[in-house]
Amino acid sequence: MVVVTTAVKVLVLQEDGVMSNQSWAQSTTTTSPSPSASACIRFKVFFFRPLTHVFSLTSREQSREINGEIFVDYVRPIVSAAFYFLGISNPLQVLTWYHYCLTYDHTAAQISAYLDGDLQGVISRNTSRWFAAATLVLGQYSLEYLSSFTGPRSFSGQLTQAGVWGRTLTDAEVAQMADCGPFPAGASIRWDQEWILSNASFVDLPEDEICEKKTKSSYVKFAAMPYEAARMACAGLGGNLPVPDSLQHALEIIEAMSRLPVVKITWVGATDDLQEGVYVKAHNGEVMAWFKWGSNDPNGLQWQNCLVMEPDFLHDYPCHVSREALCFLAEQQEWTLKGPCEEDTANYKYSLKHPEKGKLVFRGYYQYEIVEEEEEWVWRNVITDTMIARMSFEEARWPMGRRNWTIESEVCERKGVQVLQLSSCTGEEYTCRDGSCIPRVQRCDRRPDCHDESDEQECQLVRRPVGYHHTLPPPSSVPGSPLFVGLKMKLVSLSLSDKDSYLEVTYHLNMTWIDLRLRFYNLKAASRLNQVPVTDHRSVWTPTLTLINVRGTERTRVDDEAILTVHRRGHPLDDDLSVPEDADVYLGTENHLSVDRKYTSNFLCDLNLELYPFDIQRCFMEMEVLSAATDFVKLQEHVSEVAYVGAELLIEYTVVSVGLRVNNSHTMGEAEVEVVLQRRVGYPIISIYVPTVILLILAYLSLVFRRDNFETRIMSSLTVLLTSTSLPKTSYFKMVDVWLLFCISLIFFVIVFHVIIDMAGDGKLTSDFSKIPTPSKVFPIGGNGKMPSPPLSAPRQREPRQIFLTRLLSAGGDTLEERRRRMSDKTFRYALIFIPAYFSLFNVIYWIYIFA
Repeated sequence: MVVVTTAVKVLVLQEDGVMSNQSWAQSTTTTSPSPSASACIRFKVFFFRPLTHVFSLTSREQSREINGEIFVDYVRPIVSAAFYFLGISNPLQVLTWYHYCLTYDHTAAQISAYLDGDLQGVISRNTSRWFAAATLVLGQYSLEYLSSFTGPRSFSGQLTQAGVWGRTLTDAEVAQMADCGPFPAGASIRWDQEWILSNASFVDLPEDEICEKKTKSSYVKFAAMPYEAARMACAGLGGNLPVPDSLQHALEIIEAMSRLPVVKITWVGATDDLQEGVYVKAHNGEVMAWFKWGSNDPNGLQWQNCLVMEPDFLHDYPCHVSREALCFLAEQQEWTLKGPCEEDTANYKYSLKHPEKGKLVFRGYYQYEIVEEEEEWVWRNVITDTMIARMSFEEARWPMGRRNWTIESEVCERKGVQVLQLSSCTGEEYTCRDGSCIPRVQRCDRRPDCHDESDEQECQLVRRPVGYHHTLPPPSSVPGSPLFVGLKMKLVSLSLSDKDSYLEVTYHLNMTWIDLRLRFYNLKAASRLNQVPVTDHRSVWTPTLTLINVRGTERTRVDDEAILTVHRRGHPLDDDLSVPEDADVYLGTENHLSVDRKYTSNFLCDLNLELYPFDIQRCFMEMEVLSAATDFVKLQEHVSEVAYVGAELLIEYTVVSVGLRVNNSHTMGEAEVEVVLQRRVGYPIISIYVPTVILLILAYLSLVFRRDNFETRIMSSLTVLLTSTSLPKTSYFKMVDVWLLFCISLIFFVIVFHVIIDMAGDGKLTSDFSKIPTPSKVFPIGGNGKMPSPPLSAPRQREPRQIFLTRLLSAGGDTLEERRRRMSDKTFRYALIFIPAYFSLFNVIYWIYIFA
């Protein structure tokens, strides 16, 4: 079945791209005066100018009634000599058809600009004048009526379906024309009229060609090559070898094969290399689900792991055999050549043409072209016919991706071999070395995503400028101000030794700062993926702290155990097209660095054991900035913090609180972490207080032992006394020592009472004890036989102690035994009262002092 398409008359201007003010077309009719007007045209650009003038509606009264100018990323309507700029949703490309309309509505005082039927913007423009009778000039910018054309603004390309109306076209009418529908009625200048030409010509083109949308998919046909070579070439173009997913899709592929130039057999983008009979799509990893096999297939088993498409559908095929290939492009891409030094960004832009099977042409927007010539690729200036660079097939069969080009004309003031990157990847994608595209976030994410694994090569995270000194602190973003360093500490474990007076701390110390001298590449949102390699640690400035109150000398270190990280906070810079790589570049002013390391240090703690074991200890971790004085580096107060993440209950202490104080008032910045610990009293109570109380009770109970067994009572009390004195020794005079002294004193009083009770029972404390028989003296008998008379002595007096005790312990009684028993009982009662009273009075004073 032969499809007949309508031919459309197309105007061709400056096909060679040479700027001229002598190339134009002029309508033979003029418009009528009107308050509103509309002008539309369809165009395809061969070469852009800094401002490309498509049409001018010019009159004797005003040379710029309605003018339409375009550029790559904006349009510039001119109405009644007033200029306006409007950004467009998608950048324009060369060799692509577009439909452009400008309308002016005098009732709403608005200018509207349309591109491919889509409204790009509305501009308020209030004018009371009518549009005068005007002529339409195509391809030139007119400063005066039908004269003074300007070559630098001239149009290079093709124009068709131009028209002017003396009214405002509706949105629906503009959209209808953009879809190659009928012309709206009432046009005062029509395309099918006669035109006056100057260095221009008309050609007839199929209507389907000029109505082709930019987003329309297409197929590029390659000459015969092995499967893997075809897959890589197609991926480099931003496409994929087609894989039929339905009968209709398979028929569409076969129909594309039949179009000139004809492809009789083409590779299918799926293989069963991994598992026989399971075909996996190369471009997305999905399993192929639809099959319609040709005659006698599949029959190749493991020797034929590829697929080809023929008019009778699918066949399995050996992958190493050369066959033609059809490459499916979902849309027409914009190509960028990175590496040259151009003043205008449009000079980096290219469009792809494939005029014949296996031939590719990359047409630049301004003046360049990349074409295949005699076993090499050539980058040339088409207008001046000058070769700029070349690349032989030995370097690469296709120019897509990053390749080594031999520069023939000076590029960026350099000649010789230079890397250039030709890519169709968008700003959110990364160009692999072979030209294929992956999401840019996958660049340097520690997982190879490109087939050639080039996305995980040359992953330099930090780049230093020439003259960077890693020993000098970075300047502040505010001139004349010091650099602020944030300090964060995470205490993991604590252990306080009473014996050595040291606080052992295991902690993570983290410092953050900004180094505006640096630039960071390909930062990820997850900071763990932005760790600076250990080999680069010493090449970047990092703050250093010295620990003051530690045993020996310690300072922070950035070694193999340290983690140096870049934290992404800002946005990447726009791509530098003079650099032949795709990279997200971040400034050091917006993204900060941090270094984190785990330490274990022994800090001297000045223990105050006065209230031991009910004491609260305050220990300090003192640090000082060693990198620079506070004139250059200060610790940042409002972001510095400390946190304890370990167990709250230690062996001997409970962690009450931790706090951080920053002091920048001295020569060097200082930080002090306060750790408050309260001793856990459970063990001291069980090991000291409870046993001593029990021993005191035993000593007290010895008072009620049988009084006639004095040795047992005394030995019990002495045993208690000796046991209490064998309690753990302490190095300082503290409250536990007071307690132990009290216990000793109380036992001492118990022993004293034992002695007094016993002496009272024996009458040794009263006058009864003084009536002891006086020893007799023997004298020899004299010569006269008479015994001499003993000398007279004064009566014996009682001691004051006996008098006091007798009065104190006097209990009456008729007999000596009765008086002794009552005195012993009275002493016993005194003991039973005194010992508890003494115990109670001491404890009241003791515990009030401790807990007050």
